[in-house]
Amino acid sequence: MKRIGYGQVEPNQLSAQKTGQIYASLPLAEDVMVLQNGEFMYYDYATGRVAADGQGEPMLVFNEIKIYEDRLSYKDFAMIRVGDNYVTNNAAVGRVTSANVDGTTYADGALTKGAAINPAHTEYGYRMDGIAPRLFKTNIGDIYTTNMVEVDDAITYAAGDVLKLKKTARNTLELSKTGDIDALEFVVAKVYTMPDGQEAVKLQRIK
Repeated sequence: MKRIGYGQVEPNQLSAQKTGQIYASLPLAEDVMVLQNGEFMYYDYATGRVAADGQGEPMLVFNEIKIYEDRLSYKDFAMIRVGDNYVTNNAAVGRVTSANVDGTTYADGALTKGAAINPAHTEYGYRMDGIAPRLFKTNIGDIYTTNMVEVDDAITYAAGDVLKLKKTARNTLELSKTGDIDALEFVVAKVYTMPDGQEAVKLQRIK
């Protein structure tokens, strides 16, 4: 299975859309440079951050898709850190600023990481420092279609496969057949496609 572009989510039956279990008030951990729809993260309220390590139950990343160029599609959307802010696709990175050779700093001096996470909001009581992703709490029985699972030329998926989460080198969590985080389990209900025609799986949460 291969993924073209960034992760996508098609919400077939996600209960959070009805229950209101949608969380978007904590900043993303500084060590996450790119966050894709379909990944999972902890909404760790005690430490005041969204991260790949934390307490509670990992939640589904499902940011509102905002793309401002007609030639781009859902596969081009991700939350990409640029300094204390973010852009939503690589085309925007190239348009907004020019990266140095090492790829870590930009022409305006902003770092690709460096958001000051300040849960106390001591300077501006109305403003959060950092990037706030949107997370959905999933429940047993929830169904969605995604291409955001572990992909590799050697990995294939079939109906009945059970997927768990594992931590990635990107400091995020993704579903995998070799996942080692037991908090959640999803079964592949159907090997399917995304609306743009690329390979995907339809999943149902079973634990």
